Amino acid sequence: MRGASWTEEVPPEAGWTPVTLPDIWTSRWPAHTGVAWYRLRWHESGPPAPLGLYLRDMTMAGAIYLNGTEIDRDAQLVEPLSRSWNVPRFFRLDAPMLREGNNELLVRVSGLANFQPGLGKVTIGPPDLLHAEAERDHLVRRSLQWVSIGITAMMAVLFGMLWLLRPSEITYGWFSLFCLLWLPFSYNYVALSAWPFASTDTFQRVNHVFLLASLGAFFMFALHFCQRSAEWLRFLAGAPLAAFALALLIAPENVLVDVRNATVLGGMTVYSIACVLILHDALVHRRPEAVVLAGALALTVGTGIHDTLVFLEFLPGNNYYASLASAATVVGISFALTWRLVRGLRMVENFNQELRARVEEASARLAQTLRRQHEVELVQTRLAERLNLVRDLHDGLGMTLTGHISALQKGAQIGTDRSRGEPGAEALWALREVNDDLRLIIESSAFDDTDELSERIVPLRHRCTRLLEAAGIECRWQVERLTDCRMDARRGLDFLRLLQEALTNVLRHSHATQVNVRIALAGQQLVLSVHDNGRGIDAGLGDGSGTPRGMGLSNMRARAQRLDGQLDIHSTPGSTLLELRCPTTLERA
Repeated sequence: MRGASWTEEVPPEAGWTPVTLPDIWTSRWPAHTGVAWYRLRWHESGPPAPLGLYLRDMTMAGAIYLNGTEIDRDAQLVEPLSRSWNVPRFFRLDAPMLREGNNELLVRVSGLANFQPGLGKVTIGPPDLLHAEAERDHLVRRSLQWVSIGITAMMAVLFGMLWLLRPSEITYGWFSLFCLLWLPFSYNYVALSAWPFASTDTFQRVNHVFLLASLGAFFMFALHFCQRSAEWLRFLAGAPLAAFALALLIAPENVLVDVRNATVLGGMTVYSIACVLILHDALVHRRPEAVVLAGALALTVGTGIHDTLVFLEFLPGNNYYASLASAATVVGISFALTWRLVRGLRMVENFNQELRARVEEASARLAQTLRRQHEVELVQTRLAERLNLVRDLHDGLGMTLTGHISALQKGAQIGTDRSRGEPGAEALWALREVNDDLRLIIESSAFDDTDELSERIVPLRHRCTRLLEAAGIECRWQVERLTDCRMDARRGLDFLRLLQEALTNVLRHSHATQVNVRIALAGQQLVLSVHDNGRGIDAGLGDGSGTPRGMGLSNMRARAQRLDGQLDIHSTPGSTLLELRCPTTLERA
């Protein structure tokens, strides 16, 4: 019986029509939104035995009366309505509610035309049997729904955290988003009110928008899981789903049913395409995680088709299983992603082991290479020391020997012993000079970094002057601003040997009669110049580029390089100028 108003508490006396339960009243009153009454009468021939009353569901809310006494009532019988569509109700009936003779059960249902309003199956019979049936239905329609929601929420959090820790694993992120968006839709199966919305209509619109959004996230998950990046595939799913969601939110009530049905079909189409992609990936690549996921999706596709047909009223009843099957899908997806994660970790472990072995092998090769390099460096160091010794002998003893050979050839009278005419005086004096040069070499090898440069120059100046003057070459010295200027042993020896070799060249090759030596500290540089009036450097000693050859000149350039200095030689007939400039990396007192 159709009620007259939302607030009606007493059914009308006339106008009752026989119906078969379960019943959806829009088949008789297509646009009726409001209240409908259902009446069930039976006769008890004797004292009534306890009976069980089982109401499987009512859409959307209602109240139950037995023989005029209210035995149950939902909290909201007007908008926003309570949501009893998925709530099984069992009652044990006994005296005095149950009477001998005629008994009447009245059910007042408040419903909306757009949401399949009516009353589900009502059964009166043995209490134990009906209670067991009610418990089974409660397990499937309520308890397992909460379990499914809990599993989905747990997976959303778990894989969301994995994605936050590894943002590059975008597959985890889309799966987490799918789970998060599926939660509000799943809540539709357990919600008892329209909270937080002010009407059932708004609740259902938003609920279906979450359904479409979750299916879109699942489609994106499928693309990344199958490693497909085609933009047209994303547009194929995203554009229709966005259009369906917008249509749901703005559709007027008179076309809401058609729009909602179209969006459900569109969403299932997108979901089916995603499942086909995963199934194709499983068949082509035979990856274990894809095969497991394809099996889980097969169950979900089956339940999705069933629920869609029930929703569109092609199948009778009010049983929906998609939310329950979604738990299996979530578990299947979780297994697939976990399998992929474990496989990745195994690859990392194997890579680490391989990398460790390669590092050990490379370390061994490096150690061997370093040993060889050390041996080569030792050989090079020995060769360098020998070369330095050769240069020191060349630059030091060479000048002494050259001077004495020249003196002996000319028959010069050198030294006091010679002047007295003692036998062998010239040879004795020459040996003393050679001994002095050897002492200079030995003392310079002691690495005494406290010697002042001016003190080092004094003995060399004395000896070189004697040798040059013995050869008929006047030697003039000019030493400026070298007080307290120190130079370490190695650098000091290089500086003195360079000077000594320059004077040796004057003695050997210049045929000069005069040489001027100047050593001065000019600003940030130490300047050495040796200027003679000889015949100049023979062009035959050059290489055509203006750079003289010969061991002496080569030694001087090598020493200048070690001093971080610049050596310049300017030679013309009748004049040769050798000039060294090196930075004052010296230590001043």
